[in-house]
Amino acid sequence: MTEQKTLITAAGGNGTAIQVLNQPLTRTQYEQRGKLLGEEMEHAGAEQAGFLILSEHHFEMGGGEFCGNASRAAALLFAEADGTKDVSFTVSGFDGTVSATVDKQSDTKYFVHCEFPGMPTTVRPVTLSNGEPANIVDLGGIVHVAIEGEFPADPAEYEKAHREIMQELSLSDRDAVGVIWFSRDEAEVSIHPVVWVKPVDTFFYETSCGSGTIAVGKVTGATAIVQPTGKSIQTQITPNMVVLASEMEVVR
Repeated sequence: MTEQKTLITAAGGNGTAIQVLNQPLTRTQYEQRGKLLGEEMEHAGAEQAGFLILSEHHFEMGGGEFCGNASRAAALLFAEADGTKDVSFTVSGFDGTVSATVDKQSDTKYFVHCEFPGMPTTVRPVTLSNGEPANIVDLGGIVHVAIEGEFPADPAEYEKAHREIMQELSLSDRDAVGVIWFSRDEAEVSIHPVVWVKPVDTFFYETSCGSGTIAVGKVTGATAIVQPTGKSIQTQITPNMVVLASEMEVVR
């Protein structure tokens, strides 16, 4: 697997470009190479990039942030490398050890269940300057602002809204900041996640978002969150554990 590059999607979107390494890099090298890897594979659907370090059983995002979908993409590759369905490893932006179960469904499709023991899910209610209520959900390696309301679908509008909210709430010094617009329709909760990662300067309306699913699950109590792809990611949140699960697919 050494030095191979793989693109893996979660719930039909949010492709993670992953390069397998024998040895770790410096933080500066991760940022530089992560930005290049993401740009190289963006045409194929990559929205983020990270590195699988086999010698340390560790997965590192290019920006050093936490990413729930990328963590499960990494679990898939660790399971393949180890020849087992149950794996444990560490990831950037999370202080604990991830435990994962990878169930292969076809040559390219898998169902991946990850547990993140002790992950913080701190919620702070706020009122934005426009009078709109919101919740800041801090997961440690990424912070999300969850807003129940209409998503400003024009790219210029949601980027402007994201940057204004980030400035207003003094979140610009964080390495990764998401603004997640969500809506409820009968029993369903759907999200529109917009995420900025400072060290690699990426800004995406993500086609699915694992950490955003955790944030909105925490705010709403929902255990299945519909992504922009129309597919769902499952989450369970207790005081001691966060669980994230969905289908994953190797697309390249």
